[in-house]
Amino acid sequence: MNRTTLAKWAAFCCALSLVALQGCYEPQEGCLDVEAVNYDLQADKNNSSECVYPELRLVLQHVYSNGDTTYRLGLADSIYYDSQGHPFRINAIRFFLSNCHLIFADGREAEVGESIEIGILQPDGSTLLREIEDNFSLASPRVSQAYTIGTLREVGEVKELRFALGVEGLANLALPDAFPDNHPLGLVDSSLYFNQDSGYVFQYVELFRDTVASDTIPTVLRIGTTPYLKEVRLPVAFTKTRGYHLKATLQVDYAKWFSGIDAQQDSPQALIGKIVANQAQAFSIVDIKLEAN
Repeated sequence: MNRTTLAKWAAFCCALSLVALQGCYEPQEGCLDVEAVNYDLQADKNNSSECVYPELRLVLQHVYSNGDTTYRLGLADSIYYDSQGHPFRINAIRFFLSNCHLIFADGREAEVGESIEIGILQPDGSTLLREIEDNFSLASPRVSQAYTIGTLREVGEVKELRFALGVEGLANLALPDAFPDNHPLGLVDSSLYFNQDSGYVFQYVELFRDTVASDTIPTVLRIGTTPYLKEVRLPVAFTKTRGYHLKATLQVDYAKWFSGIDAQQDSPQALIGKIVANQAQAFSIVDIKLEAN
């Protein structure tokens, strides 16, 4: 076999091998949406069911500051001091957060993508069905908590994180059984709900007004209704890019929450007024992080 014939035979064998390889290759499915966290550049065929979209995540750190030192908040056995130097203890704290949104530099207010249908009882006994943004969390310092607020695809320069301390909007008109059992607003115990007219208890606080052994019955503060709904707006400056989850770590400083109270002399209503007035200043942003998973 001469050199020319040999070269032709080699070229034929290579072409045959390529055809055989192509015949055995199976196209790879994956997410081809560039907005998704798991965008797969190597995929040949899009499978939208595999796409995972960016989430807004929230982490709360519950602390009590003393001058320049910050401690993790302690319940029941930890002793704190009011503005008059009176000792008091915190037995329990629970509160709702709702409508956690990003405010962009161009004025956009970004909501999460999830929604939920609720029923609102009407005066004539009928039920009005309404669809609302599903953006609610129930917080307590008893355990470290991280929340997935919902999917949020919008991108751009962010200037503010905004949320309500309490149950904002139509959700506060709905009965707890209008929500699924595993929802923050579903199956709450009676301590977190007033009635249909007043809605949810936005913040629930139990205080021991003294530290003596005989002080075993806490003062209970159930804070709610629209006048006590508190908006919190925290300035930030970062760029939210596509394809990443956003995790915001917030600190709740209860030294600021209880600033100015007189644990021994203030009436429950006076305590509520002071606490609500302080709450927006008690929150601060510790960290903003973009995460790939």
